[in-house]
Amino acid sequence: MSKINWINFLHIYQPPWQDKGVIEQVAIESYDYLLSLFERYPDFRATLNITGNLIQQLELIRPDLLKRIKILVKKGQLELTASAKYHAFLPLLDKAEAKRQIKLNQEVLSQNFDLAKIKGFFLPEMAYSPTVAKIIRQAGFEWIILDSICVRGKVEKNRVYRDKSSGLKVLFRDRQLSKAYPPEVIFNKFKKIKTEETVISATDGEVYGHFHKDWQGHLEKILQNSNLVVKTVSQHLSAYKQLKNISLRPASWESSQAEIERGVPFALWQDPKNKIHRSLWDLVAYASRLLVKYRKDKNWIWARRHLDRGLSSCTFWWASAKRPSAFSPLTWNPDMIDNGSEELIKSVRTLKGATSAEKIKAEKIYIEIKKNTWLSHWRKYNK
Repeated sequence: MSKINWINFLHIYQPPWQDKGVIEQVAIESYDYLLSLFERYPDFRATLNITGNLIQQLELIRPDLLKRIKILVKKGQLELTASAKYHAFLPLLDKAEAKRQIKLNQEVLSQNFDLAKIKGFFLPEMAYSPTVAKIIRQAGFEWIILDSICVRGKVEKNRVYRDKSSGLKVLFRDRQLSKAYPPEVIFNKFKKIKTEETVISATDGEVYGHFHKDWQGHLEKILQNSNLVVKTVSQHLSAYKQLKNISLRPASWESSQAEIERGVPFALWQDPKNKIHRSLWDLVAYASRLLVKYRKDKNWIWARRHLDRGLSSCTFWWASAKRPSAFSPLTWNPDMIDNGSEELIKSVRTLKGATSAEKIKAEKIYIEIKKNTWLSHWRKYNK
C-alpha cells in the first residue's frame, strides 16, 4: 500500500507598504482558503511562518484571520517559526541590523503567541549564510529549513542534518516539488508509488489560491486520501536522533547553480551588474551611517522605523527583472521599487539633526534610483 508523508512548510508575508486592497484580495484568495481547509480537515498540518509585519497588517485589516490562526496553533495543526519582521534579506545586512529585525519580529510574536513553543527559524527568501546561522543559534533557535542548493552534493532522503557552522538542525526542501504545485505532484505520486515516501515542500502560502488556482481540487483530493500523513517540521525532526554534520554554502531558495558559480548567490537582491541594486544598497549604507551618527536625534525612532521598512527584500527583488519560477511573475515592478526606496530616503529626511549637505547626498542617490528605475521601465519592460 502506498503511503506519503508530507512535511508542509508555508511562508506568508506582504511588504509593509502593500496596498490594503491587495492584502484583502490575497486574504480572501489564499489565507482564508487555506485556513478553511485546516478547519475542515483536522489531520491537515503545516509549519507556518507569518512575519511580524503581516501579523500587524492582519490585526488592522482581517483580525478574524489572526484569531483563526491562533486557534489552529493551539490545536497543534499549525506550528509557527520566527523570522525577520519586515522580511529583510539577512545575509546582506550587518550583524546589528540582522539581530534587530529578528528582535522586532519576536516582539510581535510575543504579543500573540507563546514564544517558548517556537523553536524554528525561517530565513527570509530562505537565504543562508554562516554568519546569520550563528546569530539564529545564539538567539536560541534550534532548526532552519533551506533549499537543497545550499549543499554542494546531493541531499539524502530521510536524513536530518546539522549545520557545522552553527550547530542548527537543518531540513532541506525538495526544490523541484516546491517550485511546482505540491498537492498536484503528490496527487500524481499516489498513482505511481507502491511503498512509503517522504516529501518536503516549502513554498509561499500565497501559491495556494492567489498565485495558483487549484481548479481540479488537488489539495482537497489528497487531504481525503487516508494514505497521506501531513506533518509539521518539528514532528518530522523528532523522529531523527542521529544527525549528519554538513557544510553549507550561501544561497537562497531562488539561487541558481550558475549564479553560485559566478560568485553571486543572491543575484535577485544584490547583483553587481544591476545599477538599481547598487544604488539601493548605497542608500541603505548611507542611511544606516546617519542613524548611528544621530542616535540621539529627536526624530530617531521615526527615522529608524523607515529604515526597518525599507530593508524589506521586496525593494530589491522587484528590481531584479528575472523570472525565477513558474509561479513567479517577472520580478520587475517600478512602483514597488519606489515604495521601498521612499522608505529609505525618508529615514534620512526625518532626521532633524542631519545637515543639508548630508540630506542632499542621500537625495542624489535616491534620484539615481528613481531615474534608472523609470528609464528601465519605459525602455525595456513596459511592453
